Amino acid sequence: MEGDRHSRVAEPFFSLLRSGLWNEVPDSSLFAGDTDWEGLYRLSFEQTVVPLVTDGINRLPKECLPAEPERMDPFLGDMMVTAQRNMTLDAFIPKLFGLLEGIPAILVKGQALAQDYPDPLRRQPGDIDLLLPPSSYEAAKAVLFPKATKVLDEHPEILHQGMMFGSKEVELHGTIGTLMSRKLDRKLAALLKEQFDGRLLPTVSIGGAGIPVPEAGFNAVYVFVHFLNHYWSGGVGLRQLVDWMTFTSVHKRDIHPVILETTLHDLGLLNVWKVFTGFAQEYLGCPAEKLPLAAAPDSRKNARIWSYLLRCGNFGKNTERTRRNEPWLIRKVHSFFRLTVADRLRHFRVFPKESIRFFLGAFGYGLQRLANGE
Repeated sequence: MEGDRHSRVAEPFFSLLRSGLWNEVPDSSLFAGDTDWEGLYRLSFEQTVVPLVTDGINRLPKECLPAEPERMDPFLGDMMVTAQRNMTLDAFIPKLFGLLEGIPAILVKGQALAQDYPDPLRRQPGDIDLLLPPSSYEAAKAVLFPKATKVLDEHPEILHQGMMFGSKEVELHGTIGTLMSRKLDRKLAALLKEQFDGRLLPTVSIGGAGIPVPEAGFNAVYVFVHFLNHYWSGGVGLRQLVDWMTFTSVHKRDIHPVILETTLHDLGLLNVWKVFTGFAQEYLGCPAEKLPLAAAPDSRKNARIWSYLLRCGNFGKNTERTRRNEPWLIRKVHSFFRLTVADRLRHFRVFPKESIRFFLGAFGYGLQRLANGE
């Protein structure tokens, strides 16, 4: 079975991934036998970290590589495609901000976080995400819609609008709501408001231009909440955890530990943060001293987290694939049960208090949407 195959290649996979993340030589003893290169590629692909794993492979001694060079073609091909895609997106971002001149917007997630990777071209890209104050959301839509080649479905309950510019997808975010807890979403809205109170925001150089990004303290919380939302409501891949770990480790000196701890405690996420710092240490090789508010790894919890990541795949794609041939109604019923009940209760063994809180919060949001006919 696929899950068993992934389990067999997990140790060499993480050795290669850690090599790509920290520029270290992987453990060559893990590749002394008959390495399952196809299994390694499939797992790397599902977790959207192929280029990082490929960097690790390139550090292996020649005798550890496959005798048939063509077995490396999928890894090398993905790495080249990823680099080209990153360059295409980075070249478009200054043009996008030029269109939005006068409208407050900051670049978040993907292309902004890629700048903190050992090589920004190694982060497997997705879309371009812009964060705006709620008051500017409609103005940004009005400016960009005429330029877009396609407008995607909107999610008005969270002020989320996607659109295409050729092959490039742009997403506008007028909130950072999670639909996991009303109290959490209210507090996140207050944090978002602070980012647009007229303060001077940092910039990163992308496409030869200075592009505004969030303050480090806010961004650490925002990136964490983003992947946590996916973790709780459909599935997440290692790339999202790597994004958070990489950003917080690179910017630790810019993140005030007392303010961060107070914010996470206020959001009810301090315990979850500490558990994932332990996962980053044990599975991703991040030294504890690089992570703000790092806690000692809990191997039992970490194993359950990894088991869940393996089962669901990036954004839940593994689960979706297994239900693809079922009738629409059955898929919808299953999706509701899995997303609203099963996965949240499954997380109880790792995050008992938070699982109950987020289950009740999501259930309440679901009842409201049902009452609204959504």
